[in-house]
Amino acid sequence: MIKIVYIFLLTASLSLYAQDNETISWDEASISNKLPLTISKQEFDRIYKKADSIVTPNYVDICGTDADSNFQYVYYKGVQYEMDNKILNFRKIVLAKNPKNNMFFVHKGLKFNGTTKITEMQQLFPRSFENTEDSEDKIYKIVKLKPAEIGEDYEWLFFFKNGLLAAIECKFPC
Repeated sequence: MIKIVYIFLLTASLSLYAQDNETISWDEASISNKLPLTISKQEFDRIYKKADSIVTPNYVDICGTDADSNFQYVYYKGVQYEMDNKILNFRKIVLAKNPKNNMFFVHKGLKFNGTTKITEMQQLFPRSFENTEDSEDKIYKIVKLKPAEIGEDYEWLFFFKNGLLAAIECKFPC
């Protein structure tokens, strides 16, 4: 019975939210209600103690980088941040039903995790679903959302696999 009430409330709140807008606000989103999308490395370490890994990418392979690039990728339980001058900026979260990976994405109080169904997202962002794309390997359905902040040039990519949300990426143009 509780599950039915939860689904009803989720559906009702998603429908009301969809009428508002179909954007994601950087400032109103977080990871697991703990990490803002921009956070200092010191604050990150205070919350999670230690990253799973910190990797210096091959800048030649990344569009928009040059010889002066000096950022690294910080990974923690499926979340990827880009670190530059000890400031971390969110890039991607890989969502899973794996109990060891309980990370999730939150926007305006709505929780998106590996059990979020494509139909729930379609109720939330109906216009965005009019232009879904397949990934190059045809494994994922991709839904693109614009940032809520005017003048920003990134976009939010929601990846679905077998009807469930698999990943969320903040993609910047080259």
